[in-house]
Amino acid sequence: MEYFVKEFDGIIYPWDKEFSDYKYIYVDLPEGCKYVEIEYSFDKEKGCILDIGVFDPQGSFKGWSGSAKQKIHIGESSATPGYIAGEIIPGRWVIVLGIAKVVENGCRYKVIVRAYKDQKEVSSYQKCLCIGKEKSQHYLGGTWVKGDLHVHSIHSDGKNSLCEIVNKAINLGLDFIAVTDHNTISQLHEIKQSDCPGILLIPGYEITTYYGHINIWGLDIEWFDFRRRSFDDFKNLITKISSEDFIISISHPFNYDKNCIGCDFKYKDLRGFHTVEVWNGASPVNWNVQGVNWWRKLLSEGLTISGVGGSDYHGDGGVELANPTTWIYINNFSLKDIIQGIKRGRIFISKYPSGPKQNIKVYQEDKQYSIGDKIKPIKTRIEMNIEINRELLTKYSDIILRITSSEEIIKIFSIRNEFTRIEETIDIDSKQRFIIFEIGSYRDPYSLDPQNTEDLLALSNPIYILT
Repeated sequence: MEYFVKEFDGIIYPWDKEFSDYKYIYVDLPEGCKYVEIEYSFDKEKGCILDIGVFDPQGSFKGWSGSAKQKIHIGESSATPGYIAGEIIPGRWVIVLGIAKVVENGCRYKVIVRAYKDQKEVSSYQKCLCIGKEKSQHYLGGTWVKGDLHVHSIHSDGKNSLCEIVNKAINLGLDFIAVTDHNTISQLHEIKQSDCPGILLIPGYEITTYYGHINIWGLDIEWFDFRRRSFDDFKNLITKISSEDFIISISHPFNYDKNCIGCDFKYKDLRGFHTVEVWNGASPVNWNVQGVNWWRKLLSEGLTISGVGGSDYHGDGGVELANPTTWIYINNFSLKDIIQGIKRGRIFISKYPSGPKQNIKVYQEDKQYSIGDKIKPIKTRIEMNIEINRELLTKYSDIILRITSSEEIIKIFSIRNEFTRIEETIDIDSKQRFIIFEIGSYRDPYSLDPQNTEDLLALSNPIYILT
């Protein structure tokens, strides 16, 4: 039996969102609470969307679930996925309603808070014991490992548990995944308890605002306040995250899905981030190519920004895990090496876990370079080894490998075999800034117009050109 119950209701109007993206509800919890339930509802049938999150009296973040869960609990020993278990501190708790979408005549909401003296026995999750064998920890001379940097679980609006996602990833042959749930870090608590020697679980989450989404990854991730609105808000956020040495990645920068609130990144004049998700599995190819072209613009400014891919897998919606797949070159099978590989841009992206695979080597003055390196603006020999499965060769009438720079498409080659080795000598000009290797199907392979790309199959990070 609950010994404390409080109800709140009201209407949120469009002018409320003009003032603030969040509605705050304050509830004073008495001494002796061991367990709290929060239930809320809103006019979903009218087209309204209200998100929800909780902070304790000390201002500590206790969780966020967007609009995916209408009933949540927080206790001393368990919590709804997306929320963090712990002491129920007496005092003024804050329930935050995120005003995602409000209709002209307003959105009615109702919030019910129930507190209990006894802790209910509700299991948040179980320790994940993964299938698969432990992998070699060291790779003499280095190796490419593959994975997915953008995945959602039941800790936000995903359909699968962490354990289900991990075992699916192992079955696909992946070496790493980043579970990047929206605005919460409860998944990190579960990751720490997991026993998965065959795969690396990268700590991270997606800072999800109504003006853009940002993935962050790092070794000891901490929570950052997602309540951002202005250009300066985002600038300060990026400065803060960078000071903690975490990787900042702009998610799906071009997203025009009206049902994906805040997915299109508003502040594209912002700088200071480390990577761009140029290839998002939930986005059409022409949106992704717009992202690629924006990335080219950033690189043309002289910035060294890595391009990454992420499936944005939620367990439904036709989006498959590791579609696309991000490949990272490492020497040691460790989180530290994965993070360093992302920072250094030792990355290529393929549409599927099976590829296409790119092995690019560049030779100058008896020295060998590869993706992520910096080279001189001189005559350069390039060796390209491409592996592509027969199914893709059958599906597309003409698969093109093209070498592109900041200013032009330098060369194109037709790929007709499962294993293709191409050697080419080209003159590198410092004005080109970088070269990128891209495989796809094109209406006009000599055009960088997004509408000319019928499908993108593989994309390398830059080899930078010294000026």
